Amino acid sequence: MAVEISGDRRNENSIDYLTNCDGAMEMEEERMKARKGKEEGKDEERRENDVLQRRQFSLMAAVFQLIFIGILWVFGRYIDPLDDNRRVYASTDYPLFQDVHLMIFVGFGFLMAFLKRYGFSAVSVNLLLSSFVVQYSMVLRGFLSKKFHDTGFFTIGIPEMISADSSCAVVLITMGVLLGRVTPSQFILLAFFETSMSVLVEHIVFNILHVNDGGRSLVVHAFGAYFGLAASIVGQKRNVMEMDEEGRYHHSDLFSMIGTLLLWVFFPSFNAAIQEPEDARHRAIMNTYLAMASSTVTTFLVSSLVDRLGRFNMIHIQSSTLAGGVAIGSSANAVLYPAHALLVGVLAGLISVLGHAFLSPILERHFKLYDTCGVHNLHGIPGVVSGILSILFALVYDSQSYGKTLYHIYPYYKDGPMQGNRDNHSQALYQLAGMAIVLTTAIVGGLLTGLILRAKTLNQVDDPVPHGETNYYAQSEFNFLSKYQHAQEQEMQERQRLQQVY
Repeated sequence: MAVEISGDRRNENSIDYLTNCDGAMEMEEERMKARKGKEEGKDEERRENDVLQRRQFSLMAAVFQLIFIGILWVFGRYIDPLDDNRRVYASTDYPLFQDVHLMIFVGFGFLMAFLKRYGFSAVSVNLLLSSFVVQYSMVLRGFLSKKFHDTGFFTIGIPEMISADSSCAVVLITMGVLLGRVTPSQFILLAFFETSMSVLVEHIVFNILHVNDGGRSLVVHAFGAYFGLAASIVGQKRNVMEMDEEGRYHHSDLFSMIGTLLLWVFFPSFNAAIQEPEDARHRAIMNTYLAMASSTVTTFLVSSLVDRLGRFNMIHIQSSTLAGGVAIGSSANAVLYPAHALLVGVLAGLISVLGHAFLSPILERHFKLYDTCGVHNLHGIPGVVSGILSILFALVYDSQSYGKTLYHIYPYYKDGPMQGNRDNHSQALYQLAGMAIVLTTAIVGGLLTGLILRAKTLNQVDDPVPHGETNYYAQSEFNFLSKYQHAQEQEMQERQRLQQVY
């Protein structure tokens, strides 16, 4: 009897055990289904995020372009070429515009083409950013114009085209600092913020303080350089030159030298394009021409001296030969004697080469401040030198030496049509204030923009793998996101596999 009871208990225990196992298996299956559902949800979310990351640039560019079309549709008009109140002489202004246009769209791009990993980016993103800034800067200047406040719409002509190209130079100078460390999506946002700040600062410096910055060395060169350097401080700290592990291609240096020559030849037009009247424009052309000539000779001279074997450094030749045009810019319309222009060029070439040879290594070693294209030594320091020289020339030159053009250069001098009360000393103080505003806004704006560009929602540049793709482009096709640099190869492999199966 006891045995039967024991067997019954054993059978009951077995049944309970099987029942528990079945329940555990069902629970495990439910957990696996739930886990699979979560994983599928995560995969779906990941795919959606990947699509958003891939299309981020296109969406951003489309939104901005539609906004520009809408604004110009409502508020934009062409100028009346028969209006005597506007300087719209196509026979004189348009050739200068062509020179500046060529500098922006060709010269700057090829100047930065010396890095083999980022050669395509230097030329093509240069084109992209310039096209973006041309439209945006025209809109901003239009809203700040007196015409808009009086009539409710703004006009566009050749002078506005020249000013728009000048705004492009600001962003392209910043691009030279950050080349290789910023994606096109980030560049578009950077161009938006920087153009907003630079146009506003330009409005304050020219239309409120009435500072003389004829060649725009302060509001273009200095602003762009220190904005980019400030953004670089808080951004990714990578030395792009070291990542170019196999050095440059020979033709990359050649392309960069072509960019230098284009900028060199047309720099007088850049400094003179917005000058008026004609004698001020003539002085700007001659002063820039002479300053760049002496700067070039000085660059070769000093480059040979700082090398222990007396050789020329191509970085110096490609960059510092242009420093004279930057240093003379702010006072290009004000310098009255050829010898002074030559001295400015000598000073600019000397400082620029020494900056490349000694200052840049210190900034990289101690502050991790990586300046991809040497912008600080070409645009930053010479731009500050130009601002200082504009103060000096305002103090030294006798205002009567300018004759009737005095009030075009310094509109608020006493006894002028603007009923101003300035003299040499007060104008020099305004020049100093303008330079302080430009540098402060550039540095603070660059820091804030650099922090914004670090947002995780924006595409970021990945560190390139050794012997990997050399830039954002694969086989001459656009592939801006480096994290997807092998997407085309994977797609091709999948197609080949399907062909083998079927």
